[in-house]
Amino acid sequence: MAAEIETMIRNTLNLAMVLCLVVVMDYRFIENAIHEMLGLFTLLLIIIHNTINRQWYTAIGKGKQDFLRTLKTITNVLLLALIVLVAVTGFLISQTVFASFSLSDSILAHQLHILSAYLGFILISIHIGFHWHELLVKLCNWLKIDRTSYRCILISRIAIAIIFSYGIYASFTRNIGSKLLLQHVVNDWAAAPSLIGFIVDYAAIMGCYIAITYYLTQLLQKVRI
Repeated sequence: MAAEIETMIRNTLNLAMVLCLVVVMDYRFIENAIHEMLGLFTLLLIIIHNTINRQWYTAIGKGKQDFLRTLKTITNVLLLALIVLVAVTGFLISQTVFASFSLSDSILAHQLHILSAYLGFILISIHIGFHWHELLVKLCNWLKIDRTSYRCILISRIAIAIIFSYGIYASFTRNIGSKLLLQHVVNDWAAAPSLIGFIVDYAAIMGCYIAITYYLTQLLQKVRI
């Protein structure tokens, strides 16, 4: 029973973290104060997530270091660095929570905040992709679904194809590449925002990176680099 409660807490925490991350990605749906407080709450969830999984830090450098494990370690270290950069730049450009300490006129701080946020979003998606197999197994067991059945495999592959295709499309319509290159995108602010559309698009983009990482992981495990 204790193990089931712990698993439920972990899953709830992870889901809340992802939802907060998606909502906080676009400034237009929430006021600045809410954006900053939700950002701080997301940071708190990330700290709790890392505390729960602190055994990962003690295991670095121990055991067999194959290519896949090295890739995971590099991804996690880069992700942690980006989270720190998002937090620091957020503190520097704060207009509400830390307004008395802010450097709100700093263009560099604003640019670094946006860049680290979008790179972090991609790396979080990749991080989830590395763990997707175990998450999928747990979900299927919880829902009592036979994931080896023909129907389940067929439905999952169709769903992946749809999410992957739409994720690529949404990456272009949401100008992800332009944002990573720090290019100002007028169309994003000119169009009337739709929260549902935004969540669907960014969920598909996240799903796209998850799918790529998952299948790359499966391939690397087969070739055993």
